[in-house]
Amino acid sequence: MKILPTLEGGLCIIPESEIDWDELQLICSDDDRPTYLAESLADLMDEDSEWGEYVVPDLEEGFRNQTQFVDATIKRARQNKEPAIFIPPAEAELWYGAINQVRLSLQASYDVEELDEAGDVDEMESELKSAYFRNRFYLLMQSMLLEFIMNKAE
Repeated sequence: MKILPTLEGGLCIIPESEIDWDELQLICSDDDRPTYLAESLADLMDEDSEWGEYVVPDLEEGFRNQTQFVDATIKRARQNKEPAIFIPPAEAELWYGAINQVRLSLQASYDVEELDEAGDVDEMESELKSAYFRNRFYLLMQSMLLEFIMNKAE
């Protein structure tokens, strides 16, 4: 898979195999993520803040909207056999948010940040190794979104 900046100030993702398409669709594979992330943020708030009552529903909806947008974009491109997915500047925050959610989910499920310090990736079981490499890929995508789109918009 290739990810390149475009002349229009966006990014172009070029999947080169079915595995690449599968990897992209994993961004949106965790249906429980919006609730989990909103509730985990609520744990950081004061009990009297009414965070859960007023803020969590809006966060969940925002998280869900980001994930659904990215999922629909990927599915549409795959079904139409498009050679690439283009992320224009106007959609960068949606992509960044969805990718951030999956990274936080991977961290909660597999503690992937600790895996960087653990050492030998080859010795990991396959599920853990997959989570590690997906996290690294998503981190790269976020970095490119920031560098080529989001920092330019300011």
